[in-house]
This record gives sequence, C-alpha cells and structure tokens, in this order.
Amino acid sequence: MSQVTIIWSMVASACLVLAAIHLLVWSRHRQSRDRVALGIHCLATAAMAFTELALMRSASTDASASLLRWYQIPVWVNYTAVVLFTSWHLKAGRPWLGSLGILTRTIALFLNFTSGVNVNFAAITSLRTISFLGEAVTIPAGPPNPFMPVAQLSLFLLIAYLIDAAITVWKRGEKSRAILVPATMAAWIAGGTAHAILSFWGLADVPMAACLYFLGMIATMAFELSRDTLRAGSLAEELRTTKEDRRQEVAHLGRVATVSGLSVSLAHEMNQPLGIILSNAQAAQRLLARDNPDLVTVRQIIADIISENRRASEVIRRTRDLLRRGEVRQQPILINAIASEVLNLAGPLLRDQHVAVTCDLDPTPPSILADPIQMQQVLLNLVLNACEAMEHTPQDQRRLHLSTHHAKDSIHLTLKDSGRGLPADPESIFTPFHTTKEQGLGMGLPICRSITEAHHGQIWAEPNDPSGAAFHLVLPTAPSQDTLLPSAKL
Repeated sequence: MSQVTIIWSMVASACLVLAAIHLLVWSRHRQSRDRVALGIHCLATAAMAFTELALMRSASTDASASLLRWYQIPVWVNYTAVVLFTSWHLKAGRPWLGSLGILTRTIALFLNFTSGVNVNFAAITSLRTISFLGEAVTIPAGPPNPFMPVAQLSLFLLIAYLIDAAITVWKRGEKSRAILVPATMAAWIAGGTAHAILSFWGLADVPMAACLYFLGMIATMAFELSRDTLRAGSLAEELRTTKEDRRQEVAHLGRVATVSGLSVSLAHEMNQPLGIILSNAQAAQRLLARDNPDLVTVRQIIADIISENRRASEVIRRTRDLLRRGEVRQQPILINAIASEVLNLAGPLLRDQHVAVTCDLDPTPPSILADPIQMQQVLLNLVLNACEAMEHTPQDQRRLHLSTHHAKDSIHLTLKDSGRGLPADPESIFTPFHTTKEQGLGMGLPICRSITEAHHGQIWAEPNDPSGAAFHLVLPTAPSQDTLLPSAKL
C-alpha cells in the first residue's frame, strides 16, 4: 500500500475515533458544548481526508471538479466548528469577528456551487501528475475562479479571530493557554492557507493537504480538553477530600456539643464514684487508726475503692473517645454493645428525668462495619433528643423503648419515646439548622444522617403510637463475623 494512502487513511481513522470519543462524552454531559464542536470538527476533517485522497487518485477532470465542489462542505463545517469551540471553550474571541468569518465562508460556499466548477477553479482543463512522497499523484489545473479570494479572505478572518482570542486569554493571565490553544490554532490555519494559495494559484506543485493542518488543530484542541479533564479530576478529588474533612469536623463539633449537653449527667456520674472513693478512704483511715483494725473490712473497703476508681476511669474513657477527632476507623461491632455504652453514658440523665427505659434486643445480632465512636454519637444524640422531647411529659409517662433486630443483610434499630412528637413533615427535622429548641443549632440530626449515610445506612423518623416519635436506623451487616468488639449486657 502507498504511503499517501496509509497517511491519509490514518488521518481519517484517527479523526473518526476522536469524534466518537468526544461525541460520546457530550451525549453523557450535554453541557460540554466544546466537545460536540470538536467531535463535528473531527468528522469533517475525516471527510476532507477521504476527499483529498480521492483527488490525488482522480483520473478525470470532471471527477476532480466534482470532488473539489463537494470538498467545500466539510471545509465550511470545520470553519464553523473552530469558531464555536473557541467561543464556547475559551470564552474568548470577538463574536462579531467570528460571525463575519462564518458569513464570509458561507458566501464562499454559495459561490462554490454557483460560479465556475467550484470556488477554486473557473474550469479544470487538465490533470497534472506530480511526485509526492515518492509516488505519482494527480493535481487539477486550470484558470482560477475570480471569487477564490473570498474563500481565502475567510481564512484570514479566522486567523484574526484566533489571534484576538489569544490576546484575550493572555490578558486574563492564562499566558501558557493563550500560546498553546488559540495561537497554535492560528498557526495551523496560517500554514493551511499558505498551502492552499500555493496549490490553487499554481505557485507550487503540491496536492491538497488541508486535512493535515486541521489534524494539527484537532490535536491542539483535544490536548486542551484532556488538560481540562485532568484538572477537573484533580479538583474533584480535592473537593471530595475537603468535603470529607469538613464532614468529619462537623461531626466532631457535633460530638463536642453532645458532650456539652451531657455535662450535668457526666458531672453527676463522676461525683458518685469520687464521693464513694472519698468516703471509703476516710472509713479505711479511721479503721486503720484503731489499735486492732478490722483488716477484713479494710480489704473490702479497698476493693470498693478500686471498683469505683475503675468506674470513674471508664466514664473518662468514654467521654475522651467521644471527643476524639481523627479519621473514621470502621471495624466490625455489635449494635447491642453500642446501645449499652450509650445507655450507660446517659444513665444518670435518664434517671434524673425519671425516664423509664425498656429494651428489646436481638439476642444474636450480626455485626456491622462502622466507626464505634460515630455510632455512639448517633445513638446518644437520639437519646438526648428523646429526653428533651419528654421534658413536659408527666413523669409517670416518660418512656424510652430501644429495640434491635436483623433482617437479611441489615440491622434495624428503633428508638421510641413518649414526647411531644414530630412536625407535620418529619423529614424537616433532618434539615440543617432546623430546630424546635430555644438554644438549639439544628445540626444534631443532620449530623446523624450524614454519619449514617457515610456508613451506607438510612435513618428516618415517624410518629409513635400513641404519642411521641420513633426513630429508625438501618445499617448493613459486616461482610464477616471476625474481630467483634465484646458485647455488654443491658
């Protein structure tokens, strides 16, 4: 196969592949108008390549005249696509200058079909055989069409439009982009224009090869879009990381606010073991001051001190873990153990508010893959909200019921209270900054939903029968049962 056939066929094939890629991207993202402009540009350049190859293999003047006449249609399409790409992608170039260029090219296309055999030749009188890339090809010869300068004027207008766009992009501070895209495209057009003048005016024995210059423009445009794609991917990753960091920070602030709301309960829970430790230590001191101390009793007192010390340490540990800020650490855990931790942590508050707690827990629940601290935050927020909702409920009617059960590949947790109930639109309570509390920020439940969705779960609320609210939490089970955290009894 000849080199000419190989090169022009490869140009056409490359353009068709690029057209398919960019038009497919545009079909998925219709706002990417620059990609449809490039896709059409590629299709037109492929048509030019096939026509130019046929011209170099033409055997008659009539065939050459016809090919040159229809050749102007993909040239017009290419011209228009370049103007639109520059306008849509670079947001540069004077619109009137681009429109004037398209209008001039349209006039040239009209003259192509109404004067002479085409816009380049008034008539094709002969075909000359020349050597090109080591083989014989034919080029048309004949008197030029007096309207051919109109077509060439349109090319100079396109060069002016691209240079103007390059100046605009340069002034915006995008100097490298100005040189890489519109300036380089103008250089390709200038090269193609010079080649056309040499060929059609008979100044040099060269065949039509405009598709090679347009292929250079396509490569420039495609490279620019690929840079944008890489830049968009980088920005998306940065945004995802920033969003995740922001979500973790908001969740951390939510835990701080939760602990702040538990401050009275925590103080009460700490005071109890500290008071017992103090009284036991004083009792042991008095016993040891006797002549014959009761060592058995002293040992029991010391054992009580150790037990209460561990209890106080556990309160501190739970609070410290809840306030911990860092990356999410998902691991297989049992939802019953988390519920136990939360009810123990909120126990003093529940007792002080005379809330009767009942539980109906699945005896053998599968584990879930979750961050235990974040799960504590979700359940603790729901428990505190329930306590606040029952603030004006008669003491003998304050009830909190927690239940868990598993179905297929998920764990279901339900928390019901007998408080004031939900608004007409239960979903509104999960809207950021929506609150019914005088001092509330309206971020607790949105954070709960954010954490739940980050664990691929769901949370919603519905009215409880006969009064109050019921919150439902559904989380997927862990893929394996290994490395479970120890479960605590309620």
